[in-house]
Amino acid sequence: MSEGAARMPVIDPVPGIRSLLSSLRWFPGRFWRFPLLRNYPLKVHRGRGSVFEVDGRALFVALPHLVESYSAKLAGDRAVIMLQDGAALRIGDRTVVGPGARFNIGGGASVTVGSRTLINENCSIYSRASVSIGDDCAISWGVRIMDTDFHVLVRDGERLPMEAPVRIGDHVWIGSNATVLKGVRIGDDAVVGAGAVVTRDVPPRTVVAGNPARPIHDRTGWHWM
Repeated sequence: MSEGAARMPVIDPVPGIRSLLSSLRWFPGRFWRFPLLRNYPLKVHRGRGSVFEVDGRALFVALPHLVESYSAKLAGDRAVIMLQDGAALRIGDRTVVGPGARFNIGGGASVTVGSRTLINENCSIYSRASVSIGDDCAISWGVRIMDTDFHVLVRDGERLPMEAPVRIGDHVWIGSNATVLKGVRIGDDAVVGAGAVVTRDVPPRTVVAGNPARPIHDRTGWHWM
């Protein structure tokens, strides 16, 4: 993170019965520390040999000061974590996941989300290889991140690679309804404009927008507030 950049405001909701039951179910060895806090419905499906880890405390909460997130909670939207056999999801400390978020992680694939990152409502992360998101990121509502084409492209009779890892650095802001496609690397402090389709790497401290996304500002970072 660049010097002086503000982090996401500290969020520390009071644990309730949902948080107790979820922590007891998914993290029985340390449930009294409430590693999973939630105030809306959450569905978790785990295949054989899958991994669901939280480093500290993950917050599956709707935030009243985020109108979109709170509206989703009122609508009853639930987050869904789908871990196929051998898949892995690792979430850092104080990371917030909004209502309607989707993690769909294929067999043997992995998704890692850093600490103090916001995954806002109705975001979707699809992984068949690996996706990593750094610390202190803001992933706005409706964002889609995928490391796979889901179908095979053929060029001159040759099958093209269907999957490639996605790497998102620290303190990255991805605007609402943007799409990040396979093989993309986004550098620290970068900004992706709303509705952009990111098909190529984004350098650090660069603002990109459009379809396909292109740089519109360089040497430009952002702050939470």
